[in-house]
Amino acid sequence: MAILITGATGYIGSKLTYKLANEDNTLHILCRTPPALPEFNHPNIKVFHGDITDIQSLKPAFENVNQVYHLAAYARLWAKDPGIFRTLNVGGTENVLAAAKAAGVQKVIYTSTAGVIGPSKDHPMRETDPRITGFFNLYESTKSESEKIALTYAQQGLQVCILNPSRIYGPGFDTGSNPITKIIELYVKGKWKIVPGSGNDIGSYPYIDDIVDGHIAAMQKGRSGERYILGGVNVTFNELIAAIKKYSGIEKKLRHIPFSALKALSYLMLLNAKITGKYPMMTPDWVDKYKYDWALDSSKAVNELGYKIRPLEDGIRETVDWVKKNRL
Repeated sequence: MAILITGATGYIGSKLTYKLANEDNTLHILCRTPPALPEFNHPNIKVFHGDITDIQSLKPAFENVNQVYHLAAYARLWAKDPGIFRTLNVGGTENVLAAAKAAGVQKVIYTSTAGVIGPSKDHPMRETDPRITGFFNLYESTKSESEKIALTYAQQGLQVCILNPSRIYGPGFDTGSNPITKIIELYVKGKWKIVPGSGNDIGSYPYIDDIVDGHIAAMQKGRSGERYILGGVNVTFNELIAAIKKYSGIEKKLRHIPFSALKALSYLMLLNAKITGKYPMMTPDWVDKYKYDWALDSSKAVNELGYKIRPLEDGIRETVDWVKKNRL
C-alpha cells in the first residue's frame, strides 16, 4: 500500500515526501505540473498528474493508498482572484476527503494552520480555547471552514486528524509560506532593516524538521476528530532577531517602524497589486495580525504524539548555517 501526499512540492510537503521516501515507503504525489525538485527523482516516488479542484483527476492517485497527508492549499497573503482561497482550501479539501472515503483510505492527516486558533491574550492558546478576534484574512477563514469539513468526515467514520502548525522556519526552498526563513536570509544578506512596531509581539516558532516529524507522529498516534497544535518556542520578534544576530555574527541596528506607517504602506502595496498584479510584500490584514501576540500551547501534541520542540537557538543556528552555504 502507498502513502498519498497533496502539496508535496510545498515547504512542509517536500520535506515530508523526501523523508518518507527515504524510509522505504511507496509514495504517490499529486501535482498539477511535473515537480522540478531533484529529490523527487526517487524510486519510491510516483508522480500523478491531478488537481484537488477536480475530483475525477484524483482517482488514479488514490489507488492502493491507505494513508493520505493533505497539505495542498493556497497559503498566501493575497490573490488577484480572492475566490481561489475558497476553491483550493475549502473545495479542494472536500474533494480530497471524499476521494479518500471512496477509496477506503485508512487515515488522513489534514494540515491546517495555527492562524485558525487565533491570537493569544492571557495565556498561550490551546486547541479548545475560543478565538478572541475575528479572522484576519481569507486564508484563516477558509482554513477554518475546511477544518469543519474534516470533522464532519471524521464523524462519518473516516479517520481524520487535523494539525495546526504556526510560524515555521528552517532550511527549505522559498514557497511563500516560510517567511521567517526569508527574514533570516535577508538579514544575513544585509537586506532586512526593520522591526514591525515595538518588536515585543509574541510568536510561536517551530523548526521545519519538528513539523515533519509531527506529521508522521500524527499519522501513527493522532486521534481521529482531534486537532493538534504544532507550535514552537514562544518568543518576541525582538528575541527572534537577537538570535539571528548572534548566530549570523552580524550586528546591525534595525529601525522600528510604527504599525500605523506599515498600514499606510500596505494599502499602497495592495493598490499596486490590484493594478499591476505584482504580489505585495504585505497587506493591511497582515499588519493588523502582527499587532497581537500569537503564543501557543503545544502540550497536547507533546503528550499524545511525542512532538518535540527544538530550542530556538539551535534552530536559528542551523538555519543561518544553511543560508550561508546555500543562499549567498
